[in-house]
Amino acid sequence: AALGTLFPSRARAEDEEYKDVTTKISSKLLTSAETAAESADALASVNWAAPKVTGLSTEEMAKRIDAGLRRECWFVTGRSMPELFAESFTFSDPQVSLKGIEDYSRGVRSFYKQGSALGEIVCTAATAPDTITVVWRNYGTVNIGPGFDLAPYLVTTTLKTSANDGGLIVKQEDAFEVNNAALIKYNLFKGKRPVPPPIETVACPLSQNA
Repeated sequence: AALGTLFPSRARAEDEEYKDVTTKISSKLLTSAETAAESADALASVNWAAPKVTGLSTEEMAKRIDAGLRRECWFVTGRSMPELFAESFTFSDPQVSLKGIEDYSRGVRSFYKQGSALGEIVCTAATAPDTITVVWRNYGTVNIGPGFDLAPYLVTTTLKTSANDGGLIVKQEDAFEVNNAALIKYNLFKGKRPVPPPIETVACPLSQNA
């Protein structure tokens, strides 16, 4: 997810690390029985034990990632492609770090209110020999109390691959900036929210790896 301070607790708490006490406390308040059950049901069709797709170049992996995310943005829905991720996969953002693509997927599924939250891909590119960068727009409702809305903002997700793991993704880092004052205003004055421009009009800041 792209808002670590609000990230929910996950199925395997022992693999979860919080980077400050506030994050740990707020995280434990988020996951209800309803969201956990919804996550389990919605992700039942995901084959976490799918055979790994190894031997792809970074460019080939970037194309698969881009196609998959445009088909369904698992950064929000949690319905990821486990075959592209190494067993050693780790995720981190400014406040949270964890291990395993299943834990990550279940976490984001529970965090976002499905049907009300959006992840829209701006662009994806192989930006270094072992690096894939995804720029995407995130906004909508998250499962905090009766619901809390995120104003549209851009996230830069960096995916690292490893030749030692057959070219699979071993690490994900999300970077973003959130203006807390603007976020509160966004939730208080819902009638004055600007309409986000079409995602197709958002310029891609990435350069392809030469």
